[in-house]
Amino acid sequence: MKIGRNDPCPCGSGKKYKYCCLSASSAVSDELTELLSDQEFDSIEELQAVTDTLVAKQNHKPHDDFLGLSSEQVFRMLNFAFDTPELFQFSEQLLIEPSAPILMLIEGIISAIDETGLQATKANGNLPQKLCRDVWSDYNKLYVDPDFSGVHKVNKEDDFFELHVARITLELAGFLRKTKGRFYVTKKYQKIDNNFGVKGIYPIIFKTYCRKFNWGYWDRYSDTPLIQQSFLFALYLLKQHGEKMTFTSVYEDDFLRAFPMVLDEMEEGSYFSPEESFRHCYCFRVCQRFLVFLGLAELEVIKGDKDYTKQYKIKRTPLFDAVVHFNFLDPKNYKTMHSNIHKGNLH
Repeated sequence: MKIGRNDPCPCGSGKKYKYCCLSASSAVSDELTELLSDQEFDSIEELQAVTDTLVAKQNHKPHDDFLGLSSEQVFRMLNFAFDTPELFQFSEQLLIEPSAPILMLIEGIISAIDETGLQATKANGNLPQKLCRDVWSDYNKLYVDPDFSGVHKVNKEDDFFELHVARITLELAGFLRKTKGRFYVTKKYQKIDNNFGVKGIYPIIFKTYCRKFNWGYWDRYSDTPLIQQSFLFALYLLKQHGEKMTFTSVYEDDFLRAFPMVLDEMEEGSYFSPEESFRHCYCFRVCQRFLVFLGLAELEVIKGDKDYTKQYKIKRTPLFDAVVHFNFLDPKNYKTMHSNIHKGNLH
């Protein structure tokens, strides 16, 4: 089937074909044409081998729009994040004791369940009110914006959405089950906890949150599956910029440069353009509710001139290096290039 110039590129970058692999294909075609004019081949197999080599070379060429990643690496990130150990590795057991908002919530749920289970609410089968309030009392002292925590009241699980998400993630991971109106900790959780503790629990929670939990459940923005599908690219950006506190807008800029077609998935509202909606969504869904919520980054809030205006900065935590390992490309090699791009020095 012929790919149109304005169709999404089949490599999965999110760009239009004419802005992505079409130009790469043209480069390969030109190089191949030149090679064919200067060289004779003894067989079709020999010609095919040379063609394959040229295509592979182009696919593995670093691209500025991907911050030094090749099309092949980005394709693997988007489609085989947990199945490409030669490029990306995720720890099965951590070497450090992890700390993260989601872990605090999980501990609150697990510690409230004994051998007889924990009675769910009769109305909707959620966690009981007392547990929600007890966990909230500790959680909002550490992780909730002081301007928000004092006016928020927790009467049910839905009022404490972070706890609700933690409970769903536990169930998706196979660590929590509900039978006959009561919550129970599974044998799977008990076995891993007894053998490895939270160092063994966290990697499973991490993978479950990335693969099974729908991040769009947090908010009312467009589904935009590409945002969650590119979670490993977000980690790569944190590797690039996360040595110091950096505005989340830098992460948004890099994502848009790599995947501009994401704007086509954003709904245009009465008050925000597709790009503005994307930026709000990415800051909330990726930076705050993924990187920070899972303890991979810490957050700094920069208040604006008006009470309701805020900007955010993040930087990576030691947990980041314990969780994910990139087996290629020192990010510092592209630090100068990226700085020049943002300053407008590259033409």
